[in-house]
Amino acid sequence: MKNKTLTYLGLSLLCCFCSCTSVDLCPEEGHPHITDMRVRLNWGDTDKDEIPAEMHIIASRIINTWRTRGIVDTSIDPATAGNITQQESSSDNPQTEEGDGSSFYLRGGEYNIFVINDQCTDAAAPADGTEPSPLPIVSISNLDNYIHDNRVSVKDLYLQISNMGDKKPDIVAGNDLPDFNPDEEYLQELKSPIYYAVQKDIDIRTGGPTLIDFDMQRISQRINIILNIRTEGDIKKEDLLPPIIELSGACGHFNISEACLDTTRLYRMVHQAQPYEFTQTGENTYRCVVHFHTLGVIPSAAKGHLNGPGILQVALQVSANRLDASGAPVLDQDGKPVKNSRYIYGAINPYDELTAAQLIEVRDGKTYLRYSKDDVNIEITSPLVIKADQIVSDDTGMGWQPNDPTNPDDDIIIEI
Repeated sequence: MKNKTLTYLGLSLLCCFCSCTSVDLCPEEGHPHITDMRVRLNWGDTDKDEIPAEMHIIASRIINTWRTRGIVDTSIDPATAGNITQQESSSDNPQTEEGDGSSFYLRGGEYNIFVINDQCTDAAAPADGTEPSPLPIVSISNLDNYIHDNRVSVKDLYLQISNMGDKKPDIVAGNDLPDFNPDEEYLQELKSPIYYAVQKDIDIRTGGPTLIDFDMQRISQRINIILNIRTEGDIKKEDLLPPIIELSGACGHFNISEACLDTTRLYRMVHQAQPYEFTQTGENTYRCVVHFHTLGVIPSAAKGHLNGPGILQVALQVSANRLDASGAPVLDQDGKPVKNSRYIYGAINPYDELTAAQLIEVRDGKTYLRYSKDDVNIEITSPLVIKADQIVSDDTGMGWQPNDPTNPDDDIIIEI
C-alpha cells in the first residue's frame, strides 16, 4: 500500500511539472513588465529664472543591470502629462518606439536614479548656413559608455566643466596678464547654477504609471569675491576701469555617484568686472564685487604662496597724466592733459578668507563640496592700494603684491 501511495504521488508531481511547462509565461506584449515613469522636481524657494529648462535623468537597475537615460522638461506638470523625453537605453525596448515621445519606460526592479543639469552656449553660425551646434559648458563625461557598456561603473560618471586647454579667454589673452599659475587651464565661465538630486535603492513596480519625487539641491556655489580699492594722489573714478579678476584652485569635476570632487586636476576662473560691479564708496575708495559659479575652490597650501591654488589676481587699467622731461603734464592742442593708460597687476593669497568660507570638506580621504543655497561672500580684508599708476606693495608680504612695479616694460602702454 505504501509503495502504491508513493507511485501515485510521483505521478501527480510529474503531471504538475508537465502542466507548468505548457503554460505561457505572461507575454510582455499583453502585460508589459514596465512602468511609465514621471518625476516631480521640487525646487523649494529657487527663483523661477534659475530653474533649468531641462534636466538629465539617469536610471540604473542594480540587479540584472539595465540602464537608461532621458531629458526632463521642467515646464511640464507630471500630474497631467509625461515630462521625460528622448529615452536611450542599454538595450532595445520596443515600448519606447511605440510611445508618443513623452514617455519614459522602466522595467521592474531596484534602481539608482540621478537627476542633474548641463549647460551649453551658442556657437557661431557655420559658413555653410547650417544650424550651429551648441557648445557644452557643463556636460556629463562617460555617459554614452555608461549606458551601453555594463563594464563602465556609475563611479565613472562625472559632471565636468569644460576647460579651454591651451587657449586663454579673450580678456586675458589680449591683456598680457602675468601668469602665476601656468599649469592650470582656464574653465569656461558658468552662467547659471547646477542642480542635482539622487534617489537610491528605489523599488520600481510595473503595471501602471510611477511618479517619483526629487528634492533638487544646488550643488554649484555662487561665490562673491569682494575687493576694496583705495587710491592715493589725483586718481579719479574715470581714471579706473573695472578690473579683471582671476581665481585659481577651481574644481572642474564632480562625481555624480559619490557626490565628491576630483581634485587631482585644478583650474582657473576669470571674470571681467562690469561697470555696475565696480562702484565708488568714498572720496578715494572703491568696491568691486564679482560673482563666480563654481564646483568649489581649493585654498592655498600655505599663506605665503603666490602660485598654485587659491590665488587671487587682479589686472586694473589705470590712466595717468603723461609727463614731459621736466615732470610737467603734457597738454594737447586744446590745453587738456594727455593721459596714458596701462594695466597694473597684483596678486594676493586669501588663505584666511577661503579657509573660513569652508567651501569644501575632506572626509575619509575624499573632498566634498559644501552645499549652500545662499551666496558665499569672500571679502578680501586687505585693501588694494593704488598710487599714481602703480600698486603699493604690502610690507607684511601677506597682502597685495604687485608684479614688478618698478619695471613698466612688463605692462601694456595704451595711448588715450
